[in-house]
Amino acid sequence: MNVYAYAGFSYLFTAAISLFMIGVVVLLNKLMGNNNSNGEGME
Repeated sequence: MNVYAYAGFSYLFTAAISLFMIGVVVLLNKLMGNNNSNGEGME
């Protein structure tokens, strides 16, 4: 495996992890924010 392939895979892996974490945070906000739906500046 050459350096460019490794860099590309590591970039995709990091992007996938960050998107996964953002999705988890959004889902937790939706689950926890059912009691108070005032928004607090976030949709």
